[in-house]
Amino acid sequence: MKNPEQIKVSICIPAYKQVDYLRRLLDSLTTQTMKNMEVVITDDSPDQEVEQLVNEYVQALPIRYYRNVPARGMPGNWNTCLDLAKGAYIKIMHDDDWFMHPHSLETLCKALDDHPTHDFAYSAYYNYYLFTGEKKEMTSPGWFRKAFAKAPVNVLFDNLVGPPSVVIHRNKPAYRYDEKVRWTVDVDFYIRLLNAHPGFTYIPEPLCYVGMGKEQITEEVHGVKEVFIPEYFYVLQKMGDGPFRSILVYDFFWRLMRNMKIKGVMDIRNAGYEGPLPLVTNYVLRWQRIFPAGWLKFGPLSKLTMGFSFLFAPKPKA
Repeated sequence: MKNPEQIKVSICIPAYKQVDYLRRLLDSLTTQTMKNMEVVITDDSPDQEVEQLVNEYVQALPIRYYRNVPARGMPGNWNTCLDLAKGAYIKIMHDDDWFMHPHSLETLCKALDDHPTHDFAYSAYYNYYLFTGEKKEMTSPGWFRKAFAKAPVNVLFDNLVGPPSVVIHRNKPAYRYDEKVRWTVDVDFYIRLLNAHPGFTYIPEPLCYVGMGKEQITEEVHGVKEVFIPEYFYVLQKMGDGPFRSILVYDFFWRLMRNMKIKGVMDIRNAGYEGPLPLVTNYVLRWQRIFPAGWLKFGPLSKLTMGFSFLFAPKPKA
């Protein structure tokens, strides 16, 4: 094991049972041109399969393995992995994701090396559909990067950064995931990190595959009102009403209310959120009650209505 002061990057892998996928990730790590790294694996599995697999790689990779007893869950397992990391940079990799090229890790590290004032970088990537083998390139368009740089909260409009596996960041104790959320855990992390330390680097070259499968937590909770409403309202209340000066955040909130079929404050409370509401909540609900559901389901009409309502929405003080 290298002296901690000499480790450039910690590959943090919060593992859970998926040994076939994890093997693919570890194989991709053995090919990396970046050798100044450590691999930290924290295991939430109920059995020893992951540990047995890791033992096959101890000669090929500088691995440290930890078994969580009891299991920490997501994202507690992520934070455990980050807490153990000794590298200057942290590259979290979920066990069903993997590096595309031998130079992937080196390219990600170079993005921070070349921009010492930035604590955060991310790359393009491919979604890889595990059950069909189909691939879809995912990029971060210029308009989004400008909006994201201006106000990190704009990532709520559409997460065009991607999942944590496409991100690299400096290793600082403050950069941890909020364990109160699961669906919104990545966007919440990006917002808080970049609010604390503005500036990021984007790498347009796809550098990793992100495995897409039904067993993922994102698939498990997708579209569930009792997940979406408490989590997104919780994330918003941490930032106050200031973000609603952005039409992108307002648009996100408009679509959240529409898609979750929220008709009144009691629907929000019944979904499980008990905290303070954004200033615009009742205003948005009043507008949406004016129009038939079919109108709001038609994207262009909903967008036009949203934009017009934004013009007259109550604006928080700067």
